Amino acid sequence: MNDRPEEIEKHFGHMASLIGEKSRAMMLWNLLDGRAYTATELATSADISFQSASNHLSQLINAGLLRSEKQGRHKYYRFANDRVAQAIENIAALMPVSVSLKSAAGQHTAGIRYARTCYDHLAGKLGVHVTGVFLKNKWLIAHDDRYELSTAGQRLFESLDIDISATRQENRKFAYPCLDWSERNHHLAGALGAALLDSMISKDWIRKIKNSREILLTGNGRIEMGKRFKINL
Repeated sequence: MNDRPEEIEKHFGHMASLIGEKSRAMMLWNLLDGRAYTATELATSADISFQSASNHLSQLINAGLLRSEKQGRHKYYRFANDRVAQAIENIAALMPVSVSLKSAAGQHTAGIRYARTCYDHLAGKLGVHVTGVFLKNKWLIAHDDRYELSTAGQRLFESLDIDISATRQENRKFAYPCLDWSERNHHLAGALGAALLDSMISKDWIRKIKNSREILLTGNGRIEMGKRFKINL
């Protein structure tokens, strides 16, 4: 037991208030598409002034939730790491589905629920279904808070031109379950999930839709996933 519960309460409460404030919550929600945004873009997404957005973003950076990168004349903001993105996605999973979908304003509901990005990995019905097939075939082995890649699973991922050795060496968790807010089940996250998404995009199995988290499954993707994963999409 920690002998300083008041310290825990203080920091936990501060973090909860940071994430829970309306404008900051909207900015964090929009950052879940994995892209970096300027303060102006995030201000627009939260319907607040640039000055107000800058203040909110400074607080999120100071708390270690976001980081900024300067490119030319612009400063871009993104999640500090994938653990923060996972926490935000898990919070979204606590909301009723109808509320979550309303938050994806301007996006096609059926498409968002079927396939979308969650930070840098595949989510939605497609992401959950693919992960389920990987588990069923024992290409992935589920543990409490992580996935283990089996020998057969390693061969499968390497057949998709994914360098498993390099993926394991990334400074982040290798593979873990991320709770999907629309499916209420887990999809594959971590370095392995990101590598899988990149591979699917490079092979034109899926395509990102501009200014949206929605993912489009191509005809080639349906055929290849059917052959390789035995998935009827």
